[in-house]
Amino acid sequence: MATMDALRISPNVLSWAAAKAGESVESLAQLLVKRQKDRERIVSGELTFPQLQRLAQHIRVPVGFLFLDQPPAIANPPIPDLRQTVHADPLSADFFELLRDVEGKQDWFKDYLFDQGADARAFVGSFWLGGRPNLQLIAEDIRTHLRLTDIDRAKSRTPGAYFSLLAGRAEDIGILVMKSGIVRSNTKKPLSVAEFRGFALADRHAPVVFVNGRDAETAWCFTLAHELAHIWLGVSGVSDATHNPEGVEAACNKIAGELLARTDDVVRMWDETHSIDAMARYFRISRVATARRLFDLNKINRDQYLEVARLAVDVRKDEGGGGDPWATIPARNSRRFTKVIVGEAMNGNTMLRDAARLLNIKPDTVVALSREL
Repeated sequence: MATMDALRISPNVLSWAAAKAGESVESLAQLLVKRQKDRERIVSGELTFPQLQRLAQHIRVPVGFLFLDQPPAIANPPIPDLRQTVHADPLSADFFELLRDVEGKQDWFKDYLFDQGADARAFVGSFWLGGRPNLQLIAEDIRTHLRLTDIDRAKSRTPGAYFSLLAGRAEDIGILVMKSGIVRSNTKKPLSVAEFRGFALADRHAPVVFVNGRDAETAWCFTLAHELAHIWLGVSGVSDATHNPEGVEAACNKIAGELLARTDDVVRMWDETHSIDAMARYFRISRVATARRLFDLNKINRDQYLEVARLAVDVRKDEGGGGDPWATIPARNSRRFTKVIVGEAMNGNTMLRDAARLLNIKPDTVVALSREL
């Protein structure tokens, strides 16, 4: 103890706490206190117990963790790593922080559904890959559940608009679709496309699909379709949508390709145009995904496909703090989830602070969001 009411914590733990918050130690001190003198004391490792409590709440750990000599080894939640590319970056602490956040939302929503007496979603795990199912049949079943037509695609002027339509249809049948380019609401923690493009949590009652919004807009629809295939196969996992000839990822890629670009339509358009660019615009997918469909259907050879992949320019989305929050918050957290938890908070069935914590926003934003929704 340096003063009557201050406690000293380990410099390593303080640095770990700052990194977990996406801050420097100095900027973290600014968040906790206003006076410069108090900030200097925090930077030196001296905090009062109320400050320790606020810090623990801010980084979402038990306050006891802050009294350790070394940062705690927090076990990562289990999720199958189905990525197949040899160049994939190791899954980072940011990814697992994101996963814990998504799983927290899923757990809350499952409890809500059980209280409502909701039935399980029959489509989750409705096909078994070990039974060598017809992948075109799975794609058609997904299309039927989403009530997806060619007119829907034609009316969607951009890949982003088509993604919004697909996500909305998926949420209509009970799938929570989340898309974000950052961890929670922390713009200092951007997600990495080199790590993953999406993941699926194939729960029978509250299935979740997450799409990495940092990826190119033209990639969103394919990633969503790929993760929906995971839901239909009942296989949770983190994906990079790498094209590999075997395994569950390959099956999900083929299902996604058939869902977004039917074989008959691909063959017809190729015979008419011989233009990958025109087909990519028509199907609202990337040039690489279009070339892969053509390669799988023996319309172009491997060298031609690899050339398209080599020339592909991955345009990453730069998700900062701007934009319309009333659109961004539901997109990050699932529009269905957001609407339900905000409604429960305003009805008094869920504490306002719990709703704010799960949505990664402030309590007064929950109130404002209720008016917007």
